[in-house]
Amino acid sequence: MADTPTGIVHLTGAVVHGAGRGRGLGFPTANVAADPGSRIPPPAVYSGWVVRHSTGVVHRGTISIGSNPTFCDTTEVHVEVYCHDTADEFYGERVGLWFVARIRDTVKFASPDDLVRAARRDVLRSEALLASGRGRRILTGALAAYRKTVSV
Repeated sequence: MADTPTGIVHLTGAVVHGAGRGRGLGFPTANVAADPGSRIPPPAVYSGWVVRHSTGVVHRGTISIGSNPTFCDTTEVHVEVYCHDTADEFYGERVGLWFVARIRDTVKFASPDDLVRAARRDVLRSEALLASGRGRRILTGALAAYRKTVSV
């Protein structure tokens, strides 16, 4: 069952190159290097909005925060977002992630195929959460905050 992130609704950072595994699995992700001093939500999968600071374009997203335990190649926590509605590459761009709800814990899957099946379910759940009243309210807040930053 989805619940809200632990008090953290917004995170900003720059999109950096990752390992490239998401693209190979059919879920290309934007890897976000959070701004220094940022509070990052606990490892989990979340639904959220992605605001591209350079353009103000907003994308629907499923956000994964964790160490990619299925691949066991690092203990470093990564912030990755799969945008449901674009395959654009955002390398070097600044983005804002607006968390709507927590979908599930980050877990180690038995195989990459099991991970892909779970990711498909996560995206469906994320879409429903983004379309909810809470999702729409957070989108409104994200857009208002973005407008403030460009009008300053």
